[in-house]
Amino acid sequence: MALDPVLTAVGVALIVPISLFLGVIYSFLLRKITARLQWRVGPMVQMYSDLAPILGRSRILQPLYDVLKLFGKETLVPDVPHKGLFKAAPYLSLAFAVLAVFFIPFPGLPLLSAVPYSMIIASYLIIAAVMFTIIGPAASGSPWGAIGARREAELFLIAELAFVVSLFSVAYAQGTLTLWNLAIDVGRPLNFVLFAMAGVLMFLAMLGKLHIKPFDIPEAETEIVAGPYTEYSGKYLGMFFLTRVFLFYGLVGLFVAAFLPPLSSSLLWLPVYAAAAVLLVFLLSAIHTLSPRYRIDTALVSYSKLVIALGIASFAVALVLRLVV
Repeated sequence: MALDPVLTAVGVALIVPISLFLGVIYSFLLRKITARLQWRVGPMVQMYSDLAPILGRSRILQPLYDVLKLFGKETLVPDVPHKGLFKAAPYLSLAFAVLAVFFIPFPGLPLLSAVPYSMIIASYLIIAAVMFTIIGPAASGSPWGAIGARREAELFLIAELAFVVSLFSVAYAQGTLTLWNLAIDVGRPLNFVLFAMAGVLMFLAMLGKLHIKPFDIPEAETEIVAGPYTEYSGKYLGMFFLTRVFLFYGLVGLFVAAFLPPLSSSLLWLPVYAAAAVLLVFLLSAIHTLSPRYRIDTALVSYSKLVIALGIASFAVALVLRLVV
């Protein structure tokens, strides 16, 4: 597909505020659904009338308020040998997360997903965004930061394996590495089995990347303070939180584009796209609510068993589909 310069320019201009807004909404829904499943109120959709003059009429944008509050606080930098790396990591992590959304289609806006090998580009950008949440904390000089970064690195290896295998098994079966081609191709009937297995694999990757229980070990507050973010404060901590907002949007959008075609192919599919995104966030919230926090060794063993088994099965089905169909 040839890129439409006008549509691409409009999409590139609009996608950052769209992805920021939707990432905030997904984060809000994760908090709200989790709270309701635990019989708590959670952030208010409509504030009590007596508190509205003080707190505003709604807290739907509470995740964004949290980020803005951090940007208004003092930023402290520890005196460590790798101070430059410590300060650069939040910027680089956020930059890669923002760049990734340009290669993930939104209904009616193909953006740069029609560029050849866009799936590889989007994947590498998302992986890089997560990688710098390890590199920066590892340079913090804090023992809690080092422990959190080590846990993040161990979880990173399994989550990225699930992420890469899920995408590339579908790409191999469909014969394309262009994300837009996956998003508009409803596929052949036999591909449903592959899409289901690879979709579950991507879901497992999202649990690890977004630190959803039982894989929130890197930030186990009761054990290692704030884990990898212990020494981060102010705008640097705010940038890491903002990175997660963009990653949340990017992972949901990538899931829909790769495994639920053709929901990203046209603006007409927007209501169904929105319903699919809310359902995905609900499932993440349900897992987060029902799961305990694993020990890091237990998490890695159970996580790797699921990922390896599903990964082998997905590749086997993709190979059969490519050879037979």
